[in-house]
Amino acid sequence: MDPLSALSVAANIVQFVAYGIDIVSKGNQLYKSADGAFAENIELETASLRLQQLSETVQGSLRQAHQGIPKGLSAQSDQALEKICEECIAVSKELVEKLEKLKIPGRHPLKKWKSFRQALKSVWSKEKIEEVAQRLANLRRELDTHVVMSLR
Repeated sequence: MDPLSALSVAANIVQFVAYGIDIVSKGNQLYKSADGAFAENIELETASLRLQQLSETVQGSLRQAHQGIPKGLSAQSDQALEKICEECIAVSKELVEKLEKLKIPGRHPLKKWKSFRQALKSVWSKEKIEEVAQRLANLRRELDTHVVMSLR
């Protein structure tokens, strides 16, 4: 075998071992976790739920304020804000659903095995969760900007 092929095989083996260590480490974290979830997932879920509640509150306030008000520039701006709130709520629910699927139910009879499976799912779905979290962060920034501009 030529040296370049041997180096390539060795690199693949190291990558496979690193991937396995990551899964075992995450499985161990889940197994020892009191909540059955990773700490970063719990934080992400909590922040997502708070943003969802805030968006629902803003949406309710906008609907209440629009009763009997003629359409104008302010109403158009408020409609855009309401649309952002709707998107925040939808993306937040999507993120919470994805995070719920990675939790271990309390008092699971095969907790060690379930921890390993959930760790594997977590590694596989990491990019999807990060993508949804990034979408939610973008919506939050848009919501912040829109609220600040509305206050002016």
